[in-house]
Amino acid sequence: MESVQQRLAEFSLEAHDLYLNNSVPLLDGPPEPLQFYRDWIGPNKPCVIRNAYSHWPALSRWTPKYLREKIGSKVISVAVTPNGYADAVVGDRFVMPEERQMSFSSVLDIIEGKVQKNGVFYIQKQCSNLLQELPELMGDLEPHVPWMSTALDLKTGSELICLALFVS
Repeated sequence: MESVQQRLAEFSLEAHDLYLNNSVPLLDGPPEPLQFYRDWIGPNKPCVIRNAYSHWPALSRWTPKYLREKIGSKVISVAVTPNGYADAVVGDRFVMPEERQMSFSSVLDIIEGKVQKNGVFYIQKQCSNLLQELPELMGDLEPHVPWMSTALDLKTGSELICLALFVS
C-alpha cells in the first residue's frame, strides 16, 4: 500500500508540472478548430472560452423560475458530497459522490438557500443528466457546435453538448 501512495503522490506532482498552471487562460471567443486542437485538446490543457455561446437562449432563460416551470417536480439524479469533491482520492481511497434521486425543485430549493442540507448538491452525471434526464432543456441550446465538432472530427452534434457545457 505504501508504494501505491508513493506513486499517487508522484503522479500528482507530475500532473502539476505538466498540465496545471496557477491560472486558466481565457480566450475571448471560439478559436479556429485546428488552433483549438493544437493548443488545448492535444496537450490536454484547460482554457475558458468567453462569448462562445452568448447566443444560446439558455443564458437568458435558465432562471430558477423558468426551470421550476419547465422541469418542476421531475425526479433527477443528484450527486452529494461533503465538500464538493467527486471522483477523488481521499487519503488512500478513491471516493465517488453519493447519488440521490430528487425532484429538480428540491435541488433548486437547496441551491437557492430555501432549504438547508448538509453537503454539496450538484447535477453531474457526466453528459447524461442533460441528454437523458432533462431533454426539456435541449431546445434552449444548440446541439451542434461547429468549431468544436471540426476540432474533434465528430460528425454529429449531440455528444458535443457535454463538452460545450464545460466551455464558458
